[in-house]
Amino acid sequence: MQIRIILTTIIDNINFGTYLQAYATVSIFQKKECTIDVLNYIRPYLTGKTYAQNYLKQKNKPLPIRYLYFSSYLLLNSFMIWQVKRFLKQRVTLTERFNSLDEIIKKLRPYDLYLTGSDQVWNSEHNFGVDKVFFWEGISKKKAAYGASIGIKHFPKEQQPLIRHLLSDYKKISVRECSNIQTLAEIGIKNAVQVLDPTLLLKKEDWISVSRHRFKKKVPYLLIYSVETQRNSTVINIAKEIAVRRNLAVYLVCPTFKFNSQFKIDKIFNCASVEMFLSLFEQADYIVVSSFHGTAFAINFNKQFVTVSPERFSTRVNSLLQLFHLENQYISNKEQIPDKEIDYTRVNQILEIERCKSESFIDDIINIANQQMTI
Repeated sequence: MQIRIILTTIIDNINFGTYLQAYATVSIFQKKECTIDVLNYIRPYLTGKTYAQNYLKQKNKPLPIRYLYFSSYLLLNSFMIWQVKRFLKQRVTLTERFNSLDEIIKKLRPYDLYLTGSDQVWNSEHNFGVDKVFFWEGISKKKAAYGASIGIKHFPKEQQPLIRHLLSDYKKISVRECSNIQTLAEIGIKNAVQVLDPTLLLKKEDWISVSRHRFKKKVPYLLIYSVETQRNSTVINIAKEIAVRRNLAVYLVCPTFKFNSQFKIDKIFNCASVEMFLSLFEQADYIVVSSFHGTAFAINFNKQFVTVSPERFSTRVNSLLQLFHLENQYISNKEQIPDKEIDYTRVNQILEIERCKSESFIDDIINIANQQMTI
């Protein structure tokens, strides 16, 4: 009998990494002959109703103008979400949509294992508080976590007792960043181990088969991918400097919409699909990122790259680069651009070792679920 798993992770951001990590997690467990569904959970503060209420409360513009702006925003935002979420809907099984823990408790059918996935599921700052859905509160004690990310160095003191309680009945816990192990130990959870982000468990060839060569390359190019909102000018200036040194065109890929007049580069791939993102990464001659998953894909695809230090939650990228001894690729200005090329011989050796460790942890999760099925 196949084990039935339900995965809770973040799938409501307009962000390539969000959907790629969810897809990767599902793929890994399916390869191990498990049945796995993804909880279609939309965090309450990201629902259209909440957006509308917050936007229309703003007093800086007359009400009719606010309605016009919000209508335009909602139309574009809906398309952007559809574009990236389409990738997931075509490749995984999603549950019905839920917007609250109460709904999930009442309506979700039973599973053999309740899995908390990767991304910043336990970052209470990112999630505007402790989101109990990502802890499966009140649903089951048959729980495990693969590659969960906290994103902050310490839980706020007032949240620590609650989080300790929520995690106390997890059978197995793994986290994405090394620093997360200490963060959990501080609140009395001392059985956590570090694993790879799920996107790194799939090999370059796996991702290329997904991308289907959407982009037809004509000239050598440098690719920019950034999820930053405040440091875009720094990222662009660093990318332009590298492009001049290497005689490369400058492209930017994003799941949202950006005006090229702001950046003055060769091409922007606005509202790009996930497949286009992968295809552009695969064929790039150099990559400049300010993103955890951008860094992960640059490493997985063996690309020459730099990661521009993000404005917030930098421990995620630091941990990843330290794991592969690529700290010199982490920069904050043009003066720090490295001259030395990355030698991927050692990096790929580490990647294979870490893949084996992570796969072993997944096997342990499955074994625990198997044992519980026989009880």
